[in-house]
Amino acid sequence: MSVHNKNESMMSQERGYGTEVGILRRAPVSSTTHPLEESERTFQQQQEEARVSTATKAFGMGFVLHRRHQLAAANVASIGHMGFLPTSRAHLQSLTGQDLLLGFTDTLGVEPEVTCNPHLSFEKMQQKSLFRM
Repeated sequence: MSVHNKNESMMSQERGYGTEVGILRRAPVSSTTHPLEESERTFQQQQEEARVSTATKAFGMGFVLHRRHQLAAANVASIGHMGFLPTSRAHLQSLTGQDLLLGFTDTLGVEPEVTCNPHLSFEKMQQKSLFRM
């Protein structure tokens, strides 16, 4: 008898498959994006939250605050960078762990960087320092 009941329940589940009734029972899809796109968008944020949580448990809040200060200093574009050299953001990538990942932006998705003449750059720096008192 249990086999008979099992077959009946399976038939009742499959009866609406491919018909309007079966389609209407499913939840409507409101977007045309793939379900993994949201996961890909929040991947870096989730990884950072996991790193902070692990570091707090292992080393305490002082280490986490020190790391946040390092990230803030690495995000400032004007510190440690001369305008005529291309930026690599190697320090920031090593702090966040992105130097170990290979992605689309490593080779193709990068905007070309416009660099200026090094002589003009140093002349501007010297003029600023002469008039600043």
